[in-house]
Amino acid sequence: MKSMSGCAVAVVLSLCLVPVSPAVADMVTVDLTGRVTSSGFGTIGVDSLVTGYYRYDAATPDAAANPYYGMYRPATFSLGFVDGSTIRTDAATITVNNNSSGIGTIDEYVVRFEVGAPSMPSDIALTGSFAGLGLHSGRIYRNNTAGDAWDSDALPDPESVLAALPYGDSDLRFGIIDVDSDIIAAPYSTIEFELTDLSIAPVPVPVPGAVLLAGFGLGSAGHLLRRRRTPRQ
Repeated sequence: MKSMSGCAVAVVLSLCLVPVSPAVADMVTVDLTGRVTSSGFGTIGVDSLVTGYYRYDAATPDAAANPYYGMYRPATFSLGFVDGSTIRTDAATITVNNNSSGIGTIDEYVVRFEVGAPSMPSDIALTGSFAGLGLHSGRIYRNNTAGDAWDSDALPDPESVLAALPYGDSDLRFGIIDVDSDIIAAPYSTIEFELTDLSIAPVPVPVPGAVLLAGFGLGSAGHLLRRRRTPRQ
């Protein structure tokens, strides 16, 4: 019996040594707020609140060949409005412009919805006042016309964007789905809004698996040892 208990203790203690692989993705979630400056929807008034977030892997490689123009995808992007209308996608693109040739002396930061013809597959989900419409274009946008915000096209710290890039309106433009022509057609309904805050959401700190296993192992080992030391009645 003693040898079996000893083996059990050894097995339980060995659980403490089981390696736990760390998470591979370095996900960044950016919470955003804004203020509507112009609206083509009666239920979404001027000065009403815009809320949302975008999420991306900080290790995402630059998909653009231009060394002054960064393109990072995919990203999750979601916006919500005061009347409950929402727009969301898991296929957004983040672009970072650092004085790239052909665009001029300007630094830009854009998170945009990828749109195409209505017949093309799309994961853009529209609810509320947006349901049944087609998205013609949509983005959050900031720029610095002096071109001195940064010196590379790498993903910047999101919390520095509003201060570094003080200009630029964000917008969503919706239209009628023209099935015959396979386009998003007029009349268009547009919402323009100004970003007021970008902040990195705190990341929950999970208890590492190794710590959980160690606690379980030590607790079980202590229980077994106490059983061995307790004389039978």
